[in-house]
Amino acid sequence: MNSIMNDLQYALQRKALVNVYQVKQDIVYTGYVEIVDDAGIILTTFDDSGSEDGAVYLTFDVIEFVEFDSDDLDNMRYRIENATAEHFFSFGQMTIEFDSKRPLIRQVLENAMVEEAAVMVLDKQSGELHEGEVVRISKQDFDFQVFNKFHLDQHPLLTLDFTDVALIEFEGKELTLQTAAMGFLQTITPVKTVSVSSLTGISDVLHRAEQTQQLLSIKPVADEGMFFVGRVNTVGEDCVVVNLVDMTGQFGGYWLVKFTAIAQITTQSDYLSVMKTYMTLDDTLGVTAQTGVNDERLFDGTDNLFQEVLSQAGKFHRVIRLQLTDDENITGYISKFGGNEIIFHAVEQGTVVDKMGTLIDLNEIDEVAFDYLDAMLTEKQLRNQGEL
Repeated sequence: MNSIMNDLQYALQRKALVNVYQVKQDIVYTGYVEIVDDAGIILTTFDDSGSEDGAVYLTFDVIEFVEFDSDDLDNMRYRIENATAEHFFSFGQMTIEFDSKRPLIRQVLENAMVEEAAVMVLDKQSGELHEGEVVRISKQDFDFQVFNKFHLDQHPLLTLDFTDVALIEFEGKELTLQTAAMGFLQTITPVKTVSVSSLTGISDVLHRAEQTQQLLSIKPVADEGMFFVGRVNTVGEDCVVVNLVDMTGQFGGYWLVKFTAIAQITTQSDYLSVMKTYMTLDDTLGVTAQTGVNDERLFDGTDNLFQEVLSQAGKFHRVIRLQLTDDENITGYISKFGGNEIIFHAVEQGTVVDKMGTLIDLNEIDEVAFDYLDAMLTEKQLRNQGEL
């Protein structure tokens, strides 16, 4: 524990960019230590694009270790500089000014209550993350009104001791949107989830959604724990191009996927209602897509979409992500397109390139994700380093 505290004090003094790893959690926070007290720290955080994404209060006992030097941090430094240079918009900057003489956790909770701001709390006892609003604070505990965007009819009131809290995320992009939209979100009527999973049903829904531009939630076969949200761009003979939407309602790139690689499509749910609200708010603010991202591409459904997308990616050496039939998921670029096969160069840790490449048959590819921000930033960095 002393070594972690010493590392955090060092990071604070040196204004060093760090990765903070949590005990028993996969989430890694990248950012700058703003202030430290006897119980924990405030870390201003950045998303994968290099944009500011609010802050997090972390208790010392939830921190496993602090990283000062790694390829990942080098990549993040590049992306932070790029986000500044390209004037990426962000509504996730931290605005609170902290008093070093008062407990940080109390200041975070008090500000959230006064501002009626959405925050996310990790309950140390249950290990559960809760989003919602702080509605009461006492000397040792607080009441928390949960907002469950997947089940709008479930909004329990929790009472948590300060000692139950492992971390609190606040003022990030998604939480800022949630705060702005909360008045409307609380009026949305919960709906019954409607999904289809048969191949015929999936095909029918996609063809109908191409005409209606209905927002869909799609689960792939490759990882049924994951889902994508978006609108149908183009339906081909046995596949579809979807314009994806990220968790903040902004354009998240294009996804080409075979019908047979789709496990389930949801056409109605509480989560889709929430995402529509975020998209409407983004549209009102004029921030539907990040700077430099093209969200207006069109495709021809009579073409072989996999050949069309992959040949173009190969011609321009675009960074793309492939999902193969053997469940392997790889990111990289195509150096040669041969009609029915490609030579693909995997890129790992942002800039480590497999220069030999691997021969992949087009029939082995179930999904292609392309023109999304992370791929574009990886490509830009590789070009700057002379790798592309």
